[in-house]
Amino acid sequence: MDAAAAPHAFAIPPVSVHRPTSVTEDLITLAAGVWLLTGTYVDGWAHNNLPDLETFFTPWHAILYSGFAACALWIAALAWRRHAPGQRWTEAIPAGYGAAAAGVILFLVSGVADFAWHSVFGIEQSIKALFSPSHLGLAMGGFLILGAPFSAAWHSPGRSWPRLATAAVSAMLAGMVAAFILQEFAVFARHGLIQTYIGAAGIQPAVTSPTSSSIIVSLGSFFVSTAALFMPVLLLSLRWRLPAAVTAAVVLVPSVALQIMVAVRDPWLVPVALIGSVLVGLVWVAVRPAPDRPRRLIAALGLSPAVFWAPYFAGVALHDGALSFPPEIWAGTLVWTGLEMLALAVLALRGGEGSHSHEREPAAARGSGGD
Repeated sequence: MDAAAAPHAFAIPPVSVHRPTSVTEDLITLAAGVWLLTGTYVDGWAHNNLPDLETFFTPWHAILYSGFAACALWIAALAWRRHAPGQRWTEAIPAGYGAAAAGVILFLVSGVADFAWHSVFGIEQSIKALFSPSHLGLAMGGFLILGAPFSAAWHSPGRSWPRLATAAVSAMLAGMVAAFILQEFAVFARHGLIQTYIGAAGIQPAVTSPTSSSIIVSLGSFFVSTAALFMPVLLLSLRWRLPAAVTAAVVLVPSVALQIMVAVRDPWLVPVALIGSVLVGLVWVAVRPAPDRPRRLIAALGLSPAVFWAPYFAGVALHDGALSFPPEIWAGTLVWTGLEMLALAVLALRGGEGSHSHEREPAAARGSGGD
């Protein structure tokens, strides 16, 4: 876990002005963040399961906005404690919390806009709720707030276990915000995304062959779901040597949360997610990726989506009795998602090499000139 990290595209220069947070302070941020995210998913449950919802003032909105208030007040308190006379308030924001402070403002503005939107257009249902501009602003604000402990841990010079713990939870929670706002593409929220059915009223629907458009929708859904679940793993892996259990948990918790949000309409997907997460952990055990082992890291990230989604296809086939997709499609989807994360890992790791070599060129040139 303490291995020296290789240069990568997400390398962050050291921060000298902003004072860091302690692990305890980051844990309080995470507690408030869980409060905020719980309200988000409970509100998502309401939009998915209560078709007659026609008011802004709901218990789930109360959880959501009180969680936001807790986050905002805590981040303000962190800046207040660090502010010195004559210092700009922006400099008093803790290291790694600058984006979170912007997220607080964005969330507040979007919350006011959301109230106005509901007052004019009513309460959105189904997929419309995910396209509402005010909801997108709320999601982005929440994403920035929940990512603060990850950014703070990244800025920290040490890579201790407590810092890894706060970073992992923060990255996972931020990823859950992305998974939430992209839930119509979330295959763990609705397995019908990959199945095509035929049947008449009063007759049990039967699985049939897919259309070209349904295949495209399915592949897009797997691309989106893969990015939402595995990008936190990629970002964490750039700095820390992740234990297998951490990697498995980061992909398991959001998958189960999505199923809970839709009132566990497919309870069998929960053990499917557990099996897939265990297989991801086994990949991490076998490959042993680390920040100073970029090839192993690329290999692990390329293999992980394939082993994670394979039990999903198996579970759907067992539940429905058949898959709409022929072997070429479902097997190709496993390969496609693996290539997706492999490509993102290569871009993250190799993208930083050019910038670092470019930074070294002037120094080398000056050295040769001095000779």
